[in-house]
Amino acid sequence: MSELLGKNFLQALSNASRSVANADSEAAATDAVAALQGAVEVLVVGSGEATLSIVEDTFYLDRKMLAHASTAFDAMLSELKERKIDSITLMRGATASDLADLAALVAGVSDDLPAGGTVRLNESGLSPSDLDVRPLHDLRRPYSFSLDTLREVSRYGSLHLDGVMAAVDDLIERGAADASSSMLLATVQNHHEVTYYHSVNVCLLSMALGRFAGFERDQMRILGLAALLHDVGRVVVDEAALRNPGRLGNEEWAQVRLHPQEGAATIMAASGAGQEIAAIVALEHHIRIDGSGYPELNGSETHLFSRMVAIADSYDAITSFRPYRPARTPNEALRVLLEGAGTAYDTDLIRLFIQMTGEYPPGSLLKIGDGRVVMVTDTSHGSRSGLVVRSADGEVLSEPEPIDLSDVELLSQLMVEEAGVDPGSMLESM
Repeated sequence: MSELLGKNFLQALSNASRSVANADSEAAATDAVAALQGAVEVLVVGSGEATLSIVEDTFYLDRKMLAHASTAFDAMLSELKERKIDSITLMRGATASDLADLAALVAGVSDDLPAGGTVRLNESGLSPSDLDVRPLHDLRRPYSFSLDTLREVSRYGSLHLDGVMAAVDDLIERGAADASSSMLLATVQNHHEVTYYHSVNVCLLSMALGRFAGFERDQMRILGLAALLHDVGRVVVDEAALRNPGRLGNEEWAQVRLHPQEGAATIMAASGAGQEIAAIVALEHHIRIDGSGYPELNGSETHLFSRMVAIADSYDAITSFRPYRPARTPNEALRVLLEGAGTAYDTDLIRLFIQMTGEYPPGSLLKIGDGRVVMVTDTSHGSRSGLVVRSADGEVLSEPEPIDLSDVELLSQLMVEEAGVDPGSMLESM
C-alpha cells in the first residue's frame, strides 16, 4: 500500500508543480493544490504525519522503499536532489499555502520555503540505517539512465548515438533481455513524459523478444538502439497534442504523422556504420504488415526489426493509460495483437511474442478462486508462477508470497487500481 500512496502523492505534487510552473489560471492552480492536499490527508491518515525521504536515488515513504515510484518519478527525484531536498515531512492538516510553496519550490519557480510548519523540509532526522534500505533491481538504474539520455535529446535538440548505445549496453548488461523482469519494469508510466517512458518500455520489450528469438548480442544492441529511438521524432511534436484528451484535429494529426520521417532524418544525421537500421525502424514502425499505415512504403517489405518494434510499441500503448482512453490488461492487449496478425502485424512474430509472454504476461493481476489477488511473475518453460499480493479479505500484503499458478482457478483480471498494487514494485520481491 505504501507504494500506491507514495505514488499518488508524487503524482499530485507533480501536477501542482507543473500547474504553477506553466502559469496556469489561478483556478487551475488552486484545484491542483487542493488535489495535493487530498493526497496528503490520505497519506497521513494513520499516524498524523508522513516523511518522504531520498536515499541513494530512491524514494522512501517513512521507512518503506518506493521502488516503482522512484522510477516513475525519476525526473522529480533528480529535481529534488538538485534543490538539496532530501526529505519532506507532511503533517495532518497541511495548509494550501504550505503545499503551494512546496509545489513552487519543486517547480523551481520560487525559493520560498513552506513557512506555516505543516510541511517541513530536511527535518526527518532519518539515516540509511533507519530505513528499509535494500538494493534496487539491477534494471532500474539503466532504465533511469535511458530516460536521461532521451531527455538530453529533447533538451538540446541533438542526438549522440554513443550515449544512446551506452544506455542500451547498460540495459543488456543488467538483464534487460529477461522477459519476466523486462515486462514487469515496462509497466512504469509517467503521464507527463509519455514519449520517454514509452520508448524505454518498447526497448525492453523488443530486446526480450529478440532474445526469445535467439538473437546474438550484436543484433540485440542494434535492435535495442532502434527500439529506444523509434519515437525520437516525437520531440518535434507539440506535447499538448500528445496529451489531448479528445480527437486530434487535422493539423495535430498531420504533425503526429510526420514523426517517423523526422526521427529517421535525426538518426541518419548522427549514425555511424551499422546504426542506420535504427533510422529504418523509426521510419517504418507505423507501417502495417499489409502495407497500410504511414508513411507510404510503395510496396516494399518492412525490416524485421521494424516489425518487432511495432508489436512492442502496440503492446505498451494498449496497456498504458492515454488521455483519450483507459489502459487495458496485458491479456486484452495480446488479444488485440492476435486480431491484427496478418494485417497489422507479422503473424510469426505475434506467435513468438505470445509464446514468450504466455496467456497472462508477467505483470498480470489476477483474482483467483479463493479470493486472493496474485501477480504473474514468470511464464517461462511452460509454467506460470506468481506472488500473492492481496489476501482474500482485501489486505495488501507487505511481504508478497510465492505461488504456483499452474492449477489455480482464475476468476477475473484486475487493473492496477482495482488490485491496489503496482506490478513494477514487485521486482524487488522476486
